[in-house]
Amino acid sequence: MKVKFKNLLMGYTGIADDSVIYFSPKLRRYIIRKRPRYVEREQNRVFSSVQKNIFALEPSEEYKEDLRLYLRRYNALPGYSERPILAWNRIYSKLMWNMHWIYQVDLATITREDLEDLPCRSVAAAVEAGLLPRVKSYWLLSALM
Repeated sequence: MKVKFKNLLMGYTGIADDSVIYFSPKLRRYIIRKRPRYVEREQNRVFSSVQKNIFALEPSEEYKEDLRLYLRRYNALPGYSERPILAWNRIYSKLMWNMHWIYQVDLATITREDLEDLPCRSVAAAVEAGLLPRVKSYWLLSALM
């Protein structure tokens, strides 16, 4: 929800009642959201271990830069401009989880050696494989993971 203050205290962030208020520099506005209630379950532990394994693959800096460039083009698409993705790691997770659902790749046990045969090796290959939506000039994003 977008927040409009009548008398804004500059730099105010924090918790008010059961809401969280913070400023997003990328969106250039204050955001208020419901304070999350966290109850740890087995699904949380499984998801956490899979996410740790995904980021343990350590993508190269060139690959990360390609993801950042892809992200700018992705957020410019008409259907995605209202709810932009703000960081490269979010689109990286989306890419890997789409690969899990489409190609039945087990993300809990994936290693760098397994990446040789998978379409996530480059952003361009991922787009061509249908893991990510097509954006303008995606074929130029060919840095290897």
